[in-house]
Amino acid sequence: MIWIAAIALAALGGCHRDERPRGTTDVPPELTFDGLTYRVYRGTVLVAEGDAVRAAFRRDNADLAAQELTARFPSTGDRPEARIAARQGTGNLRLRWFQASGGVRAEQGDEVAVTEEARYDAADGLVRGERPIEVRGASHLVVRGPAFTLDPRLERLTIAGGAHITAGEPR
Repeated sequence: MIWIAAIALAALGGCHRDERPRGTTDVPPELTFDGLTYRVYRGTVLVAEGDAVRAAFRRDNADLAAQELTARFPSTGDRPEARIAARQGTGNLRLRWFQASGGVRAEQGDEVAVTEEARYDAADGLVRGERPIEVRGASHLVVRGPAFTLDPRLERLTIAGGAHITAGEPR
């Protein structure tokens, strides 16, 4: 879920830098965005893009918040396009973590994962969820579990606390 870092960086990317001296009390501590659209590049390569209905960034403590956010990660040679949507998200740019909540839906290829919330921490690069997750594939295979850990680099999802697998359920 590199999208978490992407949203954080995107929220700052289009900001106008105030040229007034630091420490003045008339500089607002919070920047707010309505209808935010963002793109994240590594060099000249687009790695993520998305939208948020509303977003805010606090300059004094680097906290982020967003409502109704989406992210799209373009396909690469070996990975199909991925999309993520969440009702809300909060995080901290300085500490490099982000939590999506209110319902999180991730799609890649013919797989769809749904959970109530997920948290990304750049310290280990993992996405974790302590709420139930459901993953559906094109073969009508459904995997459910009480918690999960996702390693986006390895594209590996680990269901914690025991998984329940069923086959033949339509989407």
